[in-house]
Amino acid sequence: MVTPVPKILWIELTSKCPFKCIFCTREVRWGAGRNLDFDVYRSLIRQLDEPEFIGLNYSGESIHYPRLMEAIRLACATGAYTELVTALSSAPARLVQQIVESDLDRLAVSIHTLDEKQYQDIYGFGSLRALKARIDDVVRLKIRLKKTTPKLDFCFVAMSQNLDQLLPASRYAIEVGAAEIFIHPIIGRHPVPYDFSRELESNKLTTEFKNSLGQAVAETRIACPRLPITVLNSDLDIHPVLSEIPHYYAPSLPTGGRIHTCDQSPFESVHVLANGDVVVCEVHDEIALGNLHSDGIREIWHSNSYRQFRQRYVTGANSACRDCVWKIAYRPEPWKSRIRAREGFSPQLTRGWWSEPGAVAIWSKKRSVAELRVNSPAQRLRISGILPHDPATHSNELVISANGNVISSIANPTWRFLQFDRTFPLRRSAGDRLVLNFATSHAFRPSAHSNSADCRDLGFALERLELR
Repeated sequence: MVTPVPKILWIELTSKCPFKCIFCTREVRWGAGRNLDFDVYRSLIRQLDEPEFIGLNYSGESIHYPRLMEAIRLACATGAYTELVTALSSAPARLVQQIVESDLDRLAVSIHTLDEKQYQDIYGFGSLRALKARIDDVVRLKIRLKKTTPKLDFCFVAMSQNLDQLLPASRYAIEVGAAEIFIHPIIGRHPVPYDFSRELESNKLTTEFKNSLGQAVAETRIACPRLPITVLNSDLDIHPVLSEIPHYYAPSLPTGGRIHTCDQSPFESVHVLANGDVVVCEVHDEIALGNLHSDGIREIWHSNSYRQFRQRYVTGANSACRDCVWKIAYRPEPWKSRIRAREGFSPQLTRGWWSEPGAVAIWSKKRSVAELRVNSPAQRLRISGILPHDPATHSNELVISANGNVISSIANPTWRFLQFDRTFPLRRSAGDRLVLNFATSHAFRPSAHSNSADCRDLGFALERLELR
């Protein structure tokens, strides 16, 4: 189920940064830092095949990468959804203008307080005044240029000392038209010269901090009901239960449990560090599975080291994955010959799907994979769902393959979403599993065609899939 090359990439353009954020491990680990060799970056981009997402940041401040605009242009030219996360206040006004004029999809600004003194205490560099000035530049330029991109949103690292700033930051987000605020509870993956014992115990959130953060989030949502607020840590769930439906599960994976995927799946995503190291994810960023100075991304991606990691990953044999709070896990049950969206997300949706708890349909990406159990010599496949149109050409097509052979397609030649319910004949399948591949000729991004904040690239919405 591995993609031919990574579809989702976080690329660290630089591990240099003038900020001294109290929660950041960058300086402890990388010291002065370094810039990613631009020839290595350019070669990496050329090796990709229809990537879905490229994030141009990691531990450093990408604003200070010497060839940032060239890097942005190359990433955007791939067609991937491209984003930049930045503290922004140290950016020159001219650079901000170039960023807004580019095709960058998302500009995520790290903003952890609206108190000037606390800003200095947390960031150790820059100023709140400069940050607001740069955000004003972004808003003004988007209006003048009549652009909807880059989408502006805020990233808020939550600590005990700044929880009272979540509401002011959210109100400020509304004031400047930020689309969303993402809350990152403090993590303790590596040591930092600051005491976070109120928030963390053995690198997990304390119950006291969970309760305080939960209360702050609830109060902010009441005060700002129209602002999407997302907490990017499932460890806030006080009583998590592992079920047959894959979902975020923060505790250690119990015996018999399986990992379906995670926020940085080793089956489709990768991290590239400024020294050229290719690592699986943020949790495993100390273990390089290859280096782009000596090998190509495809060679690294399909290496024995990566293959062995994936095998250990799904069973939780790797302790860091087993204990990771960002894993999506489930309790395995015998596979079925049907998938029904109303019954919840299925582990048989093996790659390329967007999981939304409680959704009446499960959206795919442009390419996706599902598997069904073959209980008898099935002759027909039934599939029902929704296929978007392409806003540019007003046509779209969903191609369906079974065990590597195209069995049929569904066309949408209209100017609107097409509801479909079709049944197709099948060849007799050898073995007890049927592997189905789905590919749409176009992806639909709601935020590009409406006032929606949904920036996902959608293939089709699956309602029912079954052998008959």
